[in-house]
Amino acid sequence: MSITDRTLAPVAVQAAPTGTLPTPAEPRPHVRAARRRPGLRPGLVLASAFLLWLAAAVLVPGLLAPGDPYAVEPARSFEAPGPQAWFGTDDSGADAYTRIIHGTATSLSIGLGATAIGVVGGTAIGLLAGLNGRLVEASVMRVLDVTLAIPEILLALVVIGIIGGGTGNAILAIGAGSIAYYARITRAQTHLVRRSGYVEAARTLGLPGWRILLAHILPKVLKPVLVLATIGVGSAIGAGASLSFLGLGTPPPAPEWGAMLSAGRNFISNAPWLITLPAAFLVATVLSITVVGRELRRRSEGRLP
Repeated sequence: MSITDRTLAPVAVQAAPTGTLPTPAEPRPHVRAARRRPGLRPGLVLASAFLLWLAAAVLVPGLLAPGDPYAVEPARSFEAPGPQAWFGTDDSGADAYTRIIHGTATSLSIGLGATAIGVVGGTAIGLLAGLNGRLVEASVMRVLDVTLAIPEILLALVVIGIIGGGTGNAILAIGAGSIAYYARITRAQTHLVRRSGYVEAARTLGLPGWRILLAHILPKVLKPVLVLATIGVGSAIGAGASLSFLGLGTPPPAPEWGAMLSAGRNFISNAPWLITLPAAFLVATVLSITVVGRELRRRSEGRLP
């Protein structure tokens, strides 16, 4: 007998005794509960707690750090971390912890503002490409392909070179650099939604195009885009800190993490806390936002942790 014959040969199944039917084993109650309620992961809990702490630093910074972030005491320059100054002091005697806490609002505003610009602009361009004819879609997509071939930080540097530096211009530059990313996602989602049954049914009922767009297409398109935008906030915060580090973002002496890194690099040999602590906050913020964003994406796709 050949291998094919053995593979296709019927397999004898032993019949169950008369009156008895085999029943699958019923899982125990605690096993079923464990399957329904997966346990919380420590990393997700820590990331969520850290983001809540950052929210408090934005809303009530004076409660966490009651000092003045612009106050200077030259007599206390380069004071090491200790009870009087938890994170030490900088070259002008300003308290590093106070400046980090009060700089949270600026750093997060850059990330949130830039992401909002990218989502709004990318959604509009993606809908334009996904809802129009092949000529319009092909033209838009070729421009997006060229834009995506350039790293976002380089696009931001080009925009900064045209409009100048500053916090507001940094937000515009980073947001403009991320438009192509969100536009491509929106265009792909639009193609999926416009062919769905409920959109075809709405067209059959004679609903106007603007109503179909606002009531049926846009909500379905925005859901995955907003979930991915949550992860993009962390990247935008890192890009904003990079621009400030280069002197193209928030100007000193404003408390901002990237600007603090730029000022502290000159004293890394005798005061390493001036660069390690702001860098630690920046890294922890980006990691926490990424962890929470990936969890939201996993749940939106219906996957268990």
